Amino acid sequence: MEASPLSEDEEVLLERGRQDFDNGRFWHAHEAWEDLWNSLKARHAPQAEILLVQGLIQTAALLYNHQRRKVRGVTNQWAKLTPKLEPWDVAWGFDIAQHVKNVSVFFHDVDEWQQTYENVRLPTIDKE
Repeated sequence: MEASPLSEDEEVLLERGRQDFDNGRFWHAHEAWEDLWNSLKARHAPQAEILLVQGLIQTAALLYNHQRRKVRGVTNQWAKLTPKLEPWDVAWGFDIAQHVKNVSVFFHDVDEWQQTYENVRLPTIDKE
């Protein structure tokens, strides 16, 4: 799948969410990406892209729940986000497939709570 271009305002929201996410501010990333999600819905963007952003929101929610050691929150978010993100390899310059792998570590860490957040980033793709 290839993602269609975002508007300038949507790019700002995507980037704001990425910066928050990369800095461990998962709740704030969730909020920025939710604004992006609402913008995509309002302009009737392709459904797959709306679901992609919803999946990103859910990865932030999963990590927010992990920080709070909420088993149900982590497992519910994982179940919701995987079908939305797994169809994607890359989108808008981000490596979505790698992102799912990175987040899966936190899903598998439920009840152990050993994972830390300092290296959590939304991975970008290398441009040739």
